[in-house]
Amino acid sequence: MNQQQEISAKENSADFSTTQQECRNGNAAEHQLSKKEQFLLKCIKHQDIMIYKKRYQIGDSVLIKTTNQIEQIGLIQNFYGYQQDDKTIVPLVEVQWYCTYQDLADSIDKDSFSECELFLTEQTTILFIDCIQAKCFVMNIDEFENTGTQNAYFTRSKYNTLTKQLDPPISQWKKVCICEQPQNPDLLYIQCDQCNKWFHLSCMGLTQEQANQMEQYSCKICKK
Repeated sequence: MNQQQEISAKENSADFSTTQQECRNGNAAEHQLSKKEQFLLKCIKHQDIMIYKKRYQIGDSVLIKTTNQIEQIGLIQNFYGYQQDDKTIVPLVEVQWYCTYQDLADSIDKDSFSECELFLTEQTTILFIDCIQAKCFVMNIDEFENTGTQNAYFTRSKYNTLTKQLDPPISQWKKVCICEQPQNPDLLYIQCDQCNKWFHLSCMGLTQEQANQMEQYSCKICKK
């Protein structure tokens, strides 16, 4: 398979495609492993590939539309050229799935999570190339707060779907404000000009309109 080759959509992608939920419930895990063992014997690995004039590489985060039309975000692990027969090479991609806070165990407190936050899991799936919809940008939280990039997300922990644990746990995340809660880009903050720390507007008793009118701000701690 030429790495510059234009890739067209393939039929019967359900033969190899499994969803993240199917991987979680265990029904697809054994089936997927046997599929992988069988076709790897006929595969050639590639570092990158062109899909509709856009280059994708190992390590890219991408938006995936699975065969049941569910959109999920995955991290590209490998590209394969599968020798289906003497004349047909099928392009495939192996992705490692991210999940959102809605997918975390009920025992995990979700008050500190952002709508743009992702957690890399241990789950992987092999899919047909045409499942890739677009590139996404997954960065750390500090980079995220300073970017205006579309399709941007951030991550600060991995999530093990078997143990139901975050790594690192929430207790080790950076805390802000007098409430000592993990930083959350979805909330409104104001920075103190004396101590340079960030505080929630709600914790400081301020509205967004009041904060916008301030040229200088001193937090409650610095005012004492």
